[in-house]
Amino acid sequence: MPLLHPSDDISNRAPVWNAMAAFFLDNELQEIEISHIAEVCSLSPYSQKELERIMFSEVWPAFLPNLFAIAGEWSGWPEDFVIERVMKRYRRNRIYFSWRFNPLKRYCCGAWASVEKQIDVLRKNRSTTES
Repeated sequence: MPLLHPSDDISNRAPVWNAMAAFFLDNELQEIEISHIAEVCSLSPYSQKELERIMFSEVWPAFLPNLFAIAGEWSGWPEDFVIERVMKRYRRNRIYFSWRFNPLKRYCCGAWASVEKQIDVLRKNRSTTES
């Protein structure tokens, strides 16, 4: 089943977008921030592939410019701003190739691999304790 259009899924997307936007702050991600992003993503209804697509097809185009701004944002954005910015930059038919094939994405968001691993661990732990 394909991802819903973001405007039809704001309640699930907004927390994920907000967490992922931390990748684009003008400071280096710390382990606690990586863990927070993974926790938020692990609680979402999205698969790993869907989360990757959300990160690099929705959040990346909206917030990448902050990394190149002379005085970029470093403390974070309000959730309503994140929603507005992602929706403004969203393109339904954006061509997507894995971030692993894009040197700029690997450089800027290399910690995404750590987020993915933590999501797996969190979901496995959660399913084990629920069983």
